Amino acid sequence: MAGTDRTETSTQPWLRTGVTAFALAACIGLITFMAWVLLREIEEVSTANSDNLQWSLAQADVEFLRFELALQRAQDDPALLDQVRRRFDVFYSRMDTIEKGVVFRSLRRDSTYDEPRSRVRAFLDDTVPLIDGDDAALLSALPDIVRSAEDVSDEVRRFSLAGLGAFAEVSDSRREGLVRTLILLAIVLAVLFAGLVLVAMAMFRLSSLSASRAEEVQRTSARMRTIVETSQDAIVVANARGLILEFNPAAEQTFGLSREQTLGEKLIDTLLPEHMREKAQQDYFRFLRDGSRPTAGARQFEVTAVDSSGREFPAEVSVDQAEDAGGRVFVAYIRDISRRRAAEDNLTEARDRALAGERSKAEFLAVMSHEMRTPLNGLLGSMQLMQDEPMSDRQQELLNRMQFSGRLLLSLVNDVLDLAKYEAGKMEVVRKAYSIPQLLDGVVETTAPLAAKNGNTLEWRWVGDPSEGAVGDPRRLRQVLLNLVGNAVKFTRAGSVEIEVELIGSASPQIEFRVIDSGIGIAEQDLDRIFRDFETLDSSYARQAGGTGLGLGIARRFAKLMGGETGVESVRGEGSLFWLRLPFERAVFPLATPRARVENTAISQVSPLDVLLVEDNEINRLVAREILEADGHTVTEAVNGRAGVEWAAAKQFDVILMDVSMPVMDGPEAARNIRAGDGASAKTPIVAITAHALPEEIAGFREAGMSHCISKPLDRETLRQTLAVVAGETEQSDIPAPKDSVRRCESALLSTENLERFVTKGSTALLDRSIAEITWDIDRIGGGLQNDELRRAVHKCAGTCGVFGFSALRDALAAIETKLKRGGAIESRDLREVADLWEETRTALLEWSSER
Repeated sequence: MAGTDRTETSTQPWLRTGVTAFALAACIGLITFMAWVLLREIEEVSTANSDNLQWSLAQADVEFLRFELALQRAQDDPALLDQVRRRFDVFYSRMDTIEKGVVFRSLRRDSTYDEPRSRVRAFLDDTVPLIDGDDAALLSALPDIVRSAEDVSDEVRRFSLAGLGAFAEVSDSRREGLVRTLILLAIVLAVLFAGLVLVAMAMFRLSSLSASRAEEVQRTSARMRTIVETSQDAIVVANARGLILEFNPAAEQTFGLSREQTLGEKLIDTLLPEHMREKAQQDYFRFLRDGSRPTAGARQFEVTAVDSSGREFPAEVSVDQAEDAGGRVFVAYIRDISRRRAAEDNLTEARDRALAGERSKAEFLAVMSHEMRTPLNGLLGSMQLMQDEPMSDRQQELLNRMQFSGRLLLSLVNDVLDLAKYEAGKMEVVRKAYSIPQLLDGVVETTAPLAAKNGNTLEWRWVGDPSEGAVGDPRRLRQVLLNLVGNAVKFTRAGSVEIEVELIGSASPQIEFRVIDSGIGIAEQDLDRIFRDFETLDSSYARQAGGTGLGLGIARRFAKLMGGETGVESVRGEGSLFWLRLPFERAVFPLATPRARVENTAISQVSPLDVLLVEDNEINRLVAREILEADGHTVTEAVNGRAGVEWAAAKQFDVILMDVSMPVMDGPEAARNIRAGDGASAKTPIVAITAHALPEEIAGFREAGMSHCISKPLDRETLRQTLAVVAGETEQSDIPAPKDSVRRCESALLSTENLERFVTKGSTALLDRSIAEITWDIDRIGGGLQNDELRRAVHKCAGTCGVFGFSALRDALAAIETKLKRGGAIESRDLREVADLWEETRTALLEWSSER
């Protein structure tokens, strides 16, 4: 574009010169033409006297009179006939001149002139023979000639007078034409003069402009020279062949070469190391080879340059094409970026160290949070068991304080873990259908005890049209609402806390949750502070309520994570309104109803049996032993398949309960070994116990020698039915298929019946240890385990979840195990859902234990 502007600018003077030359040539041509016309007019006006019309006409009349006088004298004296002939010839010549002269041609168009002339011509034509005859004939004809001459004399006078009148008119017309020509010439001369004045002014202006531009060019040249000489960047100018034309002082300092040393040398060979020249010729400086202007994307690049001492350094180059009197040139700005590159490397290293520190901090917080929650769960569970023991009022008060502090500490640990996960970018939202009323009922139920303790009323209501279901992340939404409601309850005494829910907008619908309290309120200058991490306001309520100041910061992060926003409106002393807006997508689903429990009233008790229980999981063995011994059975435990084979060979049992997946030797292989041997229990019925089995696997169990199959977690009635069949107390049946895993939305987080069994029997230590194991297993499952190792971890964790009634998590793990068994790919969202389910399950477990 710049080249086009320069071309247009350079062509403008030539264009102006051409136009001026053309105008001058046109003026000169016009003046020449007008001079020619004027000269012609003058020439026509200035005709010779012999051809003068007035003189000729007047002379014709005189000559005729002389002819008549000669005729009269010849009648008196015949000797004068020659004089008659001479006067006739003169008159005849005059008439011939009048008739044939150019000047007289215009008169012939006038009838008053031409008619008498014709008669005179007829007289002359009739008289010529007589004049040319002999004297006798002429003398005899003189009387007739005299009479004819007298008749024609008037005609001669008539055409002479008519000719003079017509000539006067022609002369007037010529004078007028000449005057018009002179006027036109004067106008043309005036116009030419004005044009010459304008041209002179234009030339003067051009001269002034040229002088000013010359001065500007000199100033620009001086400035450019100063810029080039004082520039800190090396400036190198090369021609189309790549030869250096200019080398500024900065270039001399950068490369350690003088201007004289570089002029005429090749730019690439002078400034680049040898190993870079070929690549630079083919890549960066290919415009020197092609002779074309560098494209916009190829004008800035980085190369490795070399100075006179051989030191190689990174250089930033900016190059473009320019035009000068000698043709096309290339101007390159070269900057040594060694220091900047070193600074960037230092910054990158510092950033990496900072990121490593942040990752270490996040990992430390995550690990510590997990590690702290495990003993906290044990402490809280132990204190829950102590509630069932008799104690004094003082002991009960101290225990209540311990429980409150423990729950508060667990909540703080969870907040720190959430914050660490968010900052590490490992927290993602899930999208699934949930019930808005059920979610809000749970929030109110969870925070109701604290509200009641502070003397507050707590409720929620719809504003406008209600909606049963929505699609989103209910766990994150519940956590945000719990933080907002918990915050409102803490800072309100003997007041009210209300949750309002409203659907707003039509084109882009949103759902807005408003938590309104009548508490102490917040000053205007503190409205932004409260959402900062570890920020607490200095008030009496704040000191009484305590807290780390993380709740609202986490709430704002989770709101943003879900695509929404949160804020607050408050007046000091008049309460607060916290609002949460999220994108709304309606979900319609049937309300879940409790599944009916199938009871077999025909079987209340099975005859006592001697049972071999082969199970590697201690918790599963404990549950199965409790169920079996409660029904009067004798139980012998084996911790793996090989131990089961040894017990079966040494002792006869009534039934063998065989876990399918075990270390050392799995269940099917152990069953085949028992059936293949001749041990005491070679013919004993074997019941397969599995957390999840595919239909094709059940056929494999039958081929291995297992006659029945029941699923984990063990159901008392299902186990009784199976043992009744084994004992022969009911009809024989085929292997029943394990219960299909239900979908996530149809499974409850907790089965409180199983939990009650452990807590009632004082097995909270085992529960706490199992929670720690599940947490460890979940972390391993999400940490990149593959193939068989992942399948074993999923199977083990699913079995433990089934024992304690963590139904939703157990079903999700079973679905993953199914995929693994069928060779399917496990997606990252499946593993994230497992981790989220475990967090939800732990929260629900904490709420359940606090409500007992």
